[in-house]
Amino acid sequence: MKSRIFLFGIMLSFSVFVLLSCSEKKDAAASTAPAVQESATETPFVVRIGGDSGAFSYQFRVAQKTGIFDKYNIKAEVSTFSYGIDTINAAILGETDSAEAMDFAAASRFSESNKLRIIATISSGLASGSHLYTRHSEVNSPADLRGKRIGVQKATANEYTWARLFDKYGINKEDVIHIYLGSNAELLAAYQANEIDAFWVGADIEKNIQEIPGSRNLGDNSLSGYLSVGFLLLDADIIAKNPAGVERFLKSLDEATVYIKDHPDETARIAYEDLKIPVDAALKTIENHRYQLRLLKEDVDQIADVANWSYENGLFRNKYNIYDFVDSGPLRNILPDRVTVQ
Repeated sequence: MKSRIFLFGIMLSFSVFVLLSCSEKKDAAASTAPAVQESATETPFVVRIGGDSGAFSYQFRVAQKTGIFDKYNIKAEVSTFSYGIDTINAAILGETDSAEAMDFAAASRFSESNKLRIIATISSGLASGSHLYTRHSEVNSPADLRGKRIGVQKATANEYTWARLFDKYGINKEDVIHIYLGSNAELLAAYQANEIDAFWVGADIEKNIQEIPGSRNLGDNSLSGYLSVGFLLLDADIIAKNPAGVERFLKSLDEATVYIKDHPDETARIAYEDLKIPVDAALKTIENHRYQLRLLKEDVDQIADVANWSYENGLFRNKYNIYDFVDSGPLRNILPDRVTVQ
């Protein structure tokens, strides 16, 4: 009888212990539930991204392929266009939410009805990033391009580079035959077919150009005296409706920028997968780009200088204040030390 009572006491004590343990675990779980729930229910930032077919879009592609967008709860759709100007046109038409553009392309599209806003500088060019090639022995300097056919990427920084080169060497635009082409592939094909005499060549296709007999490098972008700066633009309505999401978007691109610097080989592999750019060419392109998220006054002032020069020289029809199309708030909130725009 005593043994039965003793056994019952042990079982009762064990049951009480189990109940207390379960209660403690339930209380602990309850104390952490709000944080887990808040993270799980955070509204995804949905954004349609327009990216060009070259190195300017690497940050978007890296963020998507490495899971950085997922980390910041960003649902991104990346669409590929030939050039930055095409991403702006798509955004203006409502096909995308964001755009990327070098200063000249961005400057050419701002107007009172344009809802795009510059929210960051994401890339800047190096003089070594592009070279002027010709396949004609009589062309020994840019001054010899009079009467020649040049390949031009219309409404891009490339068109502005040509304009500044002509200005520097005293060449009238009418003295050169402009052949406007829509992609690097078209420029390469036209050059190979001897349909153009000269064009600016980036690292992604330079190897192909060097293999053409008689093809010569006249010099890098310092010939024109102009180095482009690349910007990220976003629809003003999206900035107003989801400022926290925009900040997460910028954080993700900043992390992707660091990734490109630390993992150039993997970035080049992603470029090959997405754009079929040879890995060695992608690596060379990465070396000739300076990726960084910032928004400096001198960057925005460069757009103003480009716009004013283009207006005075007949490339643009309208004048405007570039600062009407800049929103420095999102980047200032997360990276204040990289913003000097007031």
